[in-house]
Amino acid sequence: MASGMTPAQVIVAATRNAAEFMKLTDAGTVAAGKSADFLVLDANPLDDIKNTRRIADVYLRGTTVDRVAVRARTIGKSE
Repeated sequence: MASGMTPAQVIVAATRNAAEFMKLTDAGTVAAGKSADFLVLDANPLDDIKNTRRIADVYLRGTTVDRVAVRARTIGKSE
């Protein structure tokens, strides 16, 4: 891998470690009392880190994000 890290190490660096660095106590891991912001993927990122691009669902504060509506709003604003 180009980073010299395993997929698991990359995920931890991008989530838990980044949240700790930014002093975000309610983010970075999935645990009781945290914000419940997470992605559901169509494939295991531990098999191939590129699988992090295969997003099935996005949850913010435990609620599913309507990605189609968000995309429509953001594309509409940029045109």
